[in-house]
Amino acid sequence: MERIRRAFRSEVRESHLGIALIFCLILMSAMSIALLWQAQIIANQRDAIRWLEQLKMGN
Repeated sequence: MERIRRAFRSEVRESHLGIALIFCLILMSAMSIALLWQAQIIANQRDAIRWLEQLKMGN
């Protein structure tokens, strides 16, 4: 626990800031890709549900 306190008390260096920004950029990019992938899955499921409803109703 003491090590964590010392880490947060230390001064922020430019190199640490750059690494943190790069990490956040990569993480946000991965989340955006995952969100688009999930939206495509939901759209495909919606189409499948409509097809099944039409099949059940006989349209």
